[in-house]
Amino acid sequence: MKIFTKYFGEQEVDASEIVTFPAGLPGFSDEKRFIFQPFGEVFSILQSIDRTEIAFVTTSPFLFFDRYSVDLPDHFVRQLAVQSESDVAVRVIVSVQKPFSESTANLRAPVIINTRDRIGKQYIPERSSYSLRERLMPKADTPKKGV
Repeated sequence: MKIFTKYFGEQEVDASEIVTFPAGLPGFSDEKRFIFQPFGEVFSILQSIDRTEIAFVTTSPFLFFDRYSVDLPDHFVRQLAVQSESDVAVRVIVSVQKPFSESTANLRAPVIINTRDRIGKQYIPERSSYSLRERLMPKADTPKKGV
């Protein structure tokens, strides 16, 4: 199927690449179908299939934050029909800034994907020590922070 994307224009997409978000994403509850498009070596675009303008830069938090972890409650695991830890991919939404060194990641609300069944949901815990805006790159005068 052909779709129009925010960053890459018209693209041919295989239906098997679509990730379904049954509840949509917070603020975008009507958007249920997305794809991940590679964007450089460590980023990807979470692109809505149905609305070109809805696209989010994402990355794996584990590439930038050594001590990051997500402990999903049982009800969340059941909602995504996760059968094995190997079925799970964790992505965080990146807020790209100028200069890029000021860009941040939303570690508090990761996007969790059941890669086997292609089902996703943003996990928003009641309490979290993680920030909504954690710098991807440490300031030049500070060591890398492992959240």
